[in-house]
Amino acid sequence: MIQNNLKYCIRKTTRPKRRAVAEVIGSLLLVVITVAGAVLLTTFLDESFVSGGMAVSSSTDSTIKTLKLRAYDTRDGENLMGYSNLSNHHDLNDLNSLKLHRFGATPNTLPNSGLGSEVLVLQIENRSVNPIFLKNIYLDNISHVWDSSTSGINLEPSGSPGSGDYPADGTFSILSSDTNDLTQNEDNQIQNGETVNVLVKLDAINPDIALSKTIRVQLNIGANSLAEFLIESGDAR
Repeated sequence: MIQNNLKYCIRKTTRPKRRAVAEVIGSLLLVVITVAGAVLLTTFLDESFVSGGMAVSSSTDSTIKTLKLRAYDTRDGENLMGYSNLSNHHDLNDLNSLKLHRFGATPNTLPNSGLGSEVLVLQIENRSVNPIFLKNIYLDNISHVWDSSTSGINLEPSGSPGSGDYPADGTFSILSSDTNDLTQNEDNQIQNGETVNVLVKLDAINPDIALSKTIRVQLNIGANSLAEFLIESGDAR
């Protein structure tokens, strides 16, 4: 009888211990699951969005971590990205001004001269430890290549056809992020840690771009995948 009472006492005293251990393990599992979920959510958000409302598509390699879109200016207005007289006003009396126009006329000509297609400016940072070459810029799957005729030439806001001081229709040039420096890069290389302004001139073939329309921007630096961003036409951020 005493032996049975002893076994009962042992069982009675050990059950709460087992129950307490189970509760601790359960709490630890909940903490681990919560932390894992937070890490996954943070990673997803980091790869899906860029501060300032500029959305970015996920990439299959480190391209998205190499390039950062810091700002852009796609307004149908004046002083784009702070460049004096860099304007998308083709005609102040134009009733169709709620668009970015493609005029298909003389290359290297400003849009406000009434001849050239309009432009947009992207500010890009190379966040890698190595220089990169910006090979192509795609706007809604339309390729724009670097205009070698702008190499080392000052960007002249007044524009002059054929002088090479302004990227031709369907091309881009690269400038310093300092808007007081109007010298366009000698090549399409962006140094490590460097921030540049990329001036993209619309091609002369495809339809005009309505304002408030989302533009898909893809940057090709020769990696396995493209860095992709979504920006809004007519906006500046």
